[in-house]
Amino acid sequence: MSFWAKLVEKVVGGGGAGDGADEPTGDAPAAHAASAAQSELQRDVALVAAAGSAGGPSIEDGLTVLRRLRSSPLQGRALDELVARHAVLPVPEPIALAIAHSLVDRGEPATALRMVASATSAHALLLTADLHAESGDLASAVATCERVLLRELDHPGARERHRRWRAALGLAADPDARRPDAATATVVTSEPDAPYVLLREVGRGGAGAVYEAEDRELGRRVALKVYHDPSRNSAQLTHEAHVAAALAGPGVLRVFDIDPAHGWLALDWVAHGSIRDRIRARDASLLLPLARWALPLAATLARVHAAGWVHLDVKPANVLLAGDGSPLLADFGTARRAGDPTTSGSFGYISPERLAGRLADPRDDVYGFGRLLEDVLHALPAAPEAAHSGGSVAERWYPLAQACVSAEATRLADGAQIATRIRTELMGA
Repeated sequence: MSFWAKLVEKVVGGGGAGDGADEPTGDAPAAHAASAAQSELQRDVALVAAAGSAGGPSIEDGLTVLRRLRSSPLQGRALDELVARHAVLPVPEPIALAIAHSLVDRGEPATALRMVASATSAHALLLTADLHAESGDLASAVATCERVLLRELDHPGARERHRRWRAALGLAADPDARRPDAATATVVTSEPDAPYVLLREVGRGGAGAVYEAEDRELGRRVALKVYHDPSRNSAQLTHEAHVAAALAGPGVLRVFDIDPAHGWLALDWVAHGSIRDRIRARDASLLLPLARWALPLAATLARVHAAGWVHLDVKPANVLLAGDGSPLLADFGTARRAGDPTTSGSFGYISPERLAGRLADPRDDVYGFGRLLEDVLHALPAAPEAAHSGGSVAERWYPLAQACVSAEATRLADGAQIATRIRTELMGA
């Protein structure tokens, strides 16, 4: 049995033979008893705080002591100390979640929310969503609940909460309700005189489908985006092409041609696909090192924001990877000038402030970047980076993701701040 396991056994079991010398007797002064109680409290707190650390007790050992403390008169003082320690050196998520539940039981939801502020598991995120809802912040509750549903669609209680909170905000019950069925999508480029030959479908979303196609005249491969309803989406298609052309340059997917009447636009073909494709394949070859694509993507967002635009749909499916691993930002159909009203966005990547009706702001893209980064880290939690063998990718990069998806008051302001954070804290520059 390990030292820490023996300590847990001693704490939970009350000690064994020979321990009585350290216990206060009925005749001992009250000060002696108080001192012994304080020593026991400090021992328990230290054990819980060290749980999961190198050479320390296991997380299960820590949870065992924490469960004991919940039924102890010392619980309040122990929780206060653990909260204070967590602010300096965060404890593992299972420990933080258990402490948060104890704080909720004690009637301290605000403190509980701080304990799970950097949580990523479905259980912790759902508690975070409940705490946001309890405080009246339904927009943050919906945004957090969507993070749960993206990972576990059937997580107990998540869908019911999501529907109820969206309804309370006056939003559509099902954000995907208007998405056309594949059978209803028309592809006019199948006509004999169409300039492109369709080869295969590579993606489908709420606005349209994307195909790998070949230019009949030039023989080059293109990505052909075909809107589901040309008559309704003509203005959006034209807007997407114009914004992409205005922002043409490093990091933005090129637009070659458009046909608003038939509902399509031809884009640069990127054979490696999107970050979403790499996540689904659990393929780290193009995702590591993260700085190879994260820094250029942040720089692209900085350029978009400096030009007065907000992309408003930053997500894994809209970041393509070129042959050298560099990112290309795609789909400017929902982009708006900073300060303009926004349109609907992608499930799980809309900031709480935007859900609440706030005008377009670069911090919406920062939130999307953080969510995208979370998705990558969730898919590759233990992957090491060669240049930093002392820690996993997740250990090094999660603080940046949290700085991007945190409350607006503490969130990074724009792409330029993300890029600066990567250079100074994650690249040593």
